Amino acid sequence: IMHQFVTNFFAPLFFVSIGLKVDFVQNFDLGIVLLVLVLAFVGKVAGAGIGARLGGMSMRHSMAVGFGLNARGAMEIILGSLAYEAGLINHQVFVALIIMALVTSITSAPLMRLFLDKKR
Repeated sequence: IMHQFVTNFFAPLFFVSIGLKVDFVQNFDLGIVLLVLVLAFVGKVAGAGIGARLGGMSMRHSMAVGFGLNARGAMEIILGSLAYEAGLINHQVFVALIIMALVTSITSAPLMRLFLDKKR
């Protein structure tokens, strides 16, 4: 019961508090967002995909593994928040990290499904 309470009550409050720290519109920098997204996608998809390929999986299944492992979320937002509060990153990079976490989480399942679709 305690775990459910903490998860359902405090976790949303934590993420709302992170969202209130930064003005996303004013600190949105398309160049930084695109750079972070490209590095995130290439790093995870290539790393996991190459590992799966070396493990004997087909190219299609290797890409599915790469995109499946590409999802990021709470941990990246928490680490980004800690780095931001410690002054290690600026507003623009913090916004880019949050957008990256959201985009990779949203696109992971559809892209994985695309590579696992037997019709392809």
